[in-house]
Amino acid sequence: MGLDTLHMNIQVGIASFAGTGVEFLETAVIAYALARTGSVKEAIIGTVLGNLLIALPAYAAWPWLARIPIHLFQGMVGMLLLWLGGSWLIKSVRRKRHKQRPRWVDAPLREFPSSNESSGTRFDYFTTLIMTKSAAIEAFEICMIVSALAVASGAWGSALTGMTVALVATGCLVIVAKGKLQRVPEVDFKLWTGVLLSLIGFWWMYEGLVNWP
Repeated sequence: MGLDTLHMNIQVGIASFAGTGVEFLETAVIAYALARTGSVKEAIIGTVLGNLLIALPAYAAWPWLARIPIHLFQGMVGMLLLWLGGSWLIKSVRRKRHKQRPRWVDAPLREFPSSNESSGTRFDYFTTLIMTKSAAIEAFEICMIVSALAVASGAWGSALTGMTVALVATGCLVIVAKGKLQRVPEVDFKLWTGVLLSLIGFWWMYEGLVNWP
């Protein structure tokens, strides 16, 4: 393995870990917030369904994506990462300036007043749908990050390894944090991840333009 390839694999692994880690953390915090309202089963089932809705099509599509020539997409993926990282950075700075946290952290059902009423021991399909939608959105962003990094670099192993490590790390954090999960500084994580993705995106845009055939 050449030095340039090693550097690329390290960049991809770190970016995949950081980017997907934020998404996994957001999914965990949303599920935890719903569970605190008494919807434990709904939070678990919704999380599983949302991830499956995205993971199954993504699994089928990845072999096809792996055949795409790297040089055709490196600049475009650099733009995508720059946009994603920049949007995370701007949103996080705005929230820190106003000392705000995402609404779904403290009150995930605020926009759905009717769902705040306790349903006792009955299974709440509407709450499950909310969790499924939230998990699917986060899972889609995870697939977008991993696929973009892997297609642009050819380092599928590093991208998937970074995602796997992020998943395990998030699981460990959930176990260790327990009742304090909603206090995790998600805004800070997203801010610095935004900086990292923006830097990598800018560099890949430059390389894509320089190496354009």
